[in-house]
Amino acid sequence: MYPEGHFEARQTTRSFFARMTTGSTSARPSRRVNWPTTLFLFITPPVAISGTVWWVASGQFNRATLALFFLTWAATAMGITGGYHRLFSHRAYEASGPLRMLFLLGGGAAWEGSVLEWCRDHRRHHRFVDTERDPYNIGQGFWWAHMLWLVFNRREPVNPEEVPDLYADRWIRLQHRYYVWIAIGTSFLLPIALCALWGDLWGGLFVATTLRIVVNHHATFLINSLSHIAGSQPYSDSHSARDNWFTALLTYGEGYHNYHHEFPSDYRNGIRPWQWDPTKWLIWSCSRLSLAHSLRRVDPEKITAKRLEMQEKHLAERLRRFPGALTGVAQQTLGAAREQVHQSVERLVQLRAQYQRLKHDLRSGTTAELHRQVAELHGRVHHAEHDLATTMATWQSAVRGITRTAA
Repeated sequence: MYPEGHFEARQTTRSFFARMTTGSTSARPSRRVNWPTTLFLFITPPVAISGTVWWVASGQFNRATLALFFLTWAATAMGITGGYHRLFSHRAYEASGPLRMLFLLGGGAAWEGSVLEWCRDHRRHHRFVDTERDPYNIGQGFWWAHMLWLVFNRREPVNPEEVPDLYADRWIRLQHRYYVWIAIGTSFLLPIALCALWGDLWGGLFVATTLRIVVNHHATFLINSLSHIAGSQPYSDSHSARDNWFTALLTYGEGYHNYHHEFPSDYRNGIRPWQWDPTKWLIWSCSRLSLAHSLRRVDPEKITAKRLEMQEKHLAERLRRFPGALTGVAQQTLGAAREQVHQSVERLVQLRAQYQRLKHDLRSGTTAELHRQVAELHGRVHHAEHDLATTMATWQSAVRGITRTAA
């Protein structure tokens, strides 16, 4: 069923560095130490910190090297966020061949494992979140979710049946097979060679390479740890994931984790214009350049329904503590605002369904009248989205007023 000579036959070629920063668990995590991964994770931080301090104190500091540090950090981080995560793990959009190759190289430079390993573990995380089968289950503690799951991983070979869509891609298979050499070349040799061009080989080793790897590692790890214990849950409290602006700042937009766990197929994590999500902006920009297409966005009425559900739940909990706060007038105001939101959601759902049917008819056979109807319905959908935003704002205003009264 699969080409011969796949992963299991290649395990010996991935000795010391083979699974530096990836891991997985089955039903229960193994307590057997993965020494190559452990040594890498615990040696690189002191080397990076002491080397960088020496680099600055000894007068080796170089602006070009510092600029390369930030450039390579952005490239490797977005190789993970835009490539490994949103493109390969969740299929939130489609990318052209050149863009996919850049993500395979950039993500590989992060030393977080191959696409196949990373995506396998991440899909398990979503499927089994907060259970023993979640590779980085926050229920086992902050440090387990942050990095100890890597220390005690089982070095489990990738089963192609778990990621058949990714395994079908020959370039992804090649990246997995030669991951060690790709990571060494892109993460170590290239930045060190570039820094050597301007006479700063040690800066290339300590800053543009080791420090960048450590910073990127722990920024990524914070999504698995901090974003599951600190922050808000505006869309669901059925899992531990939380929206956290601090982790979003460090991970190019990945910190809006509560939203992501509810709507993992959305190419955005930060859906508000003011939310920091450079990965979203990169993907959108690539779509304008014909490097990406089929960007998936969750319909606003579905997002609103989740937010409304959570706000109603929080309000009910608050009013139980202050049973006399909700007067007859307040009940009427709140009920009317809630009803308006529900009506707006239902109307938008109906209009969107009609619009999709007409677009399907348009593909089957085009007429001037059909084009006119599609254009008209598109305008009505846009107007309904605006109306939903307005009614939701009215509801939130009513909730804030009642909350202040209850306080």
